[in-house]
Amino acid sequence: MAAKSEGWPSAVNGYNSQSSWEIHMRIRCSGLFLLIAGVVSLASACATAPRADTESQAAVQVYELNPFVGRPYDIVGRIWTGSWRSAFWVPSYPSRDEAIASMQTEAARLKADALVSVSCVDQRGSTWFKSTDPAFLCYGVAIRLPPRQG
Repeated sequence: MAAKSEGWPSAVNGYNSQSSWEIHMRIRCSGLFLLIAGVVSLASACATAPRADTESQAAVQVYELNPFVGRPYDIVGRIWTGSWRSAFWVPSYPSRDEAIASMQTEAARLKADALVSVSCVDQRGSTWFKSTDPAFLCYGVAIRLPPRQG
């Protein structure tokens, strides 16, 4: 007499080709597929670029280099790269000006005085962004200067 194998449906164990184990796995896999599809659609809905607020961005100065080297300041945030989310999504904009305006709005939200070390990259035609339309990604460091005394 053949020994029964534990845990695996087979003809030896007396299961037919459509065993309850196989049906359960098929249902579980389709549930997993629906869960993944829901997460992907939710993530794509949240992937819109933040709108630039023109009032708050005027107060935040933008510098490609850091003119405050050697002077005291506090870093309040790394715009678009200071979060775990940047591994999955960073905002891109159709123009460099729109990308910088959005950074200024975010820096103003953090109550920063300036953006330093600002860099912008056009991702058009890159490995991850397969489009011929411009897609600018800008990033930088938001800083707060100490209050002026005297």
